[in-house]
Order: sequence, then structure tokens, then C-alpha cells
Amino acid sequence: MENKVWNVRMNRRRLLQLSAGVAGGIAASRVVPSFGGMSVAQAAALNAERDPYVNAVIQPEGELVDPAPYARFRVGFSNGFSGNSWRKMMLKSLELEAADHPELKELIVVDGQGDVAKQVADIESLVSQEIDAILCIPNSGSAVVPALKQATEMNIVTVPFNLPVDGTEYTAYVGVDPARKGQRNAEWLAQAVGSGGKIVALGGLPGNSYTAAGWGAAEPILKAAGLEVLAFRDAYWEEDRAKVVMSDLIAAYPQIDGIWSDGSQMTTGALKALLAANKPPIPVCGDDYNGLLRLYDENKDQYPAFKFAAISEPDWEVRIALRTALDILKGSAVPFKQMIEPLLITNESYADYYKPDLPDAVFVDTELTDDMLKEIFGVS
Repeated sequence: MENKVWNVRMNRRRLLQLSAGVAGGIAASRVVPSFGGMSVAQAAALNAERDPYVNAVIQPEGELVDPAPYARFRVGFSNGFSGNSWRKMMLKSLELEAADHPELKELIVVDGQGDVAKQVADIESLVSQEIDAILCIPNSGSAVVPALKQATEMNIVTVPFNLPVDGTEYTAYVGVDPARKGQRNAEWLAQAVGSGGKIVALGGLPGNSYTAAGWGAAEPILKAAGLEVLAFRDAYWEEDRAKVVMSDLIAAYPQIDGIWSDGSQMTTGALKALLAANKPPIPVCGDDYNGLLRLYDENKDQYPAFKFAAISEPDWEVRIALRTALDILKGSAVPFKQMIEPLLITNESYADYYKPDLPDAVFVDTELTDDMLKEIFGVS
């Protein structure tokens, strides 16, 4: 994929929206910051005390000043790969967020194509271009550390998000906690399957930090609950690949009672493999993939024992990451980590989130409109 360079310009309508305080509608209550023991309310009160003009009446006159000619920040985004639908949605969210920031002069997007070495080279290239900040979803939480460390030492703001990075040699982090997510899914699956049950596990790209953290937290919980883990397989967060992987597992293991997964594209592919083998759906976990919700909706009456748990991965993480980088560049203090509280979707609550008129590929914890999603996925 070619690198994308977005030169951000604002029209007058967008300027008016921004002046009215419209900033994208992100559910701020789900982002949990830490200000060194000070609450958000306390921090806001302190800022008010420091501003003697907070209650002053100031009347605006004339047209709004167009900030575009004065835009000054250049930001790079190293996307580890763009091979699934969540990444497509995330990139659209990034495009929308970039348009909300007149202070953003340029956004350069590079695609690591799932290759660890290429992503490291991409980051090094961004550093050489003397940009102001780097956003990053790492293919490997360890391999990118030296490149991010070098950038940080050169006073480039570095904000990894979505997939964790080893150590602390970066500026700030935004994301859902994959270990906590893996733990919660494991606790649910252990209860759904019961002691003595046999399960298989599916993970994303080989060696990625997200799956490593999630499975690292999940495996001991499952084993402590008396479940036997038959196999762990990489399925690359891809539905078709997971269907093939699961078909092989079905052939190798006559009894499989549950599936742990950190991505519901894989969960859905695995369930389709079971159905193709004339086997009933079994308890599964994953995330907020519309295809899983559709599969449940279509099979719940025939298989009343079918149940699932899905913990979301919001595509709008990228919007918080870009805001964080720009806030730092503008001199604002931000928490070192901002951990997003995901949605829990189960077979009991799925109807509140299921999008029957949209493709399986949609992830439902999104603030993209249905029209935007139809455009992304080519639905008329």
C-alpha cells in the first residue's frame, strides 16, 4: 500500500462547528485517565482557579480567522498492517479526526503490511522526515521499541495505541487493556464450558503483543478452572483463515467444547467450520464483529444452547491517540496511559448492537455513521 499524505484544510462550516465545541462525539466517560492522584474534576477546578478571565464576558466580532495558513504540526502514523476491516474503519476515523484539527498541517500514513522489519524502517523514515509526532500500532511490541525510543529522545511525541509496546520508552499510550480483556473472556468461557471441558484458542498475527497479553492472562485462568487447552493457533484476525485452521482442529480433536479468541473474525470463521462439519455451535468469545452477531441471530433458534461473549475494540481509539499527540504538542499535560473501557456484548444483549443492514465486516463499537460504513465496505 502506498503511503498516504493528508494535507488538512478546514472549511468555514467545520470552523463554526469547532468553535461551538463539537469535537467528534467520542464517549469521554469510557476513557480513564490518571493525573497522578488528581481527579479530572479537581484538575478542571484547578485550571479555573488559575484563569482569572474564566467568567469574563467577551463579545466576538467579525469573521472567524481561518487557522489553515498557520497550521504547524506534522504527524506520522505507522500502521502495522491494514489487512482487516477494523483497520479500514480505524483509518476512516483517523481521517475524520484529522479534519477536526486546524493545527494539523500534514498527516503521513505508512503501512507495515504485517512485516516487523518494514514497520521499523517506516518509523525510522518518519523520524528522518523530522515530523512532530508519531502514532503507532505495532506488529511487535518489542521490535519497535528501539525506533520509538530514538524518536522520543529526539523530542518527537510518540503515541502507540491499540496494541501495547514493551517498556516505557514512548510518550503516551491509548487503548483497551488486552490482558484484562483476555482475562474477562477467559472467566466467561470457563463458566460457560465448565470444569473438564476441552477448548482451543485462536490468536492474531504471530508474535503480536496484543494476543500475547490477552492469552497470557487467559491461559492460567482456563487451566485453573479445570479446562484442557488442546491447541493454540495463529489465525491472523482473518475469518477465512480461521475457518481453515478450525477445520484442521476439528479433524485433530474429536471433542472441542469451547473457543477462546481475541478477535471475532476468527471466532466467526471457527463457528462456520463447526457448522460445515455438522457440529453445533459451542461457547465462544471474541470482540464486537458484526458477523458474529449475525451468525448468532441466524442460528439461535436452532441451537438454543449457543452462547457467546464479545468485548469490544473501538475503532475510535485512533481519535484519542491523535488528540493526545496534538495536546502534548500544544503544551497540555496528558496521562501517560489512557485505558478505554470496552463494551461487553453477549447473546443476551446482542440485539442492542447488531447491525443487520450492514456487512459482517463491521465492528459495532464505532461512531462512524451507517452511511460512512456503507461507503467503506461498498454497500449501496
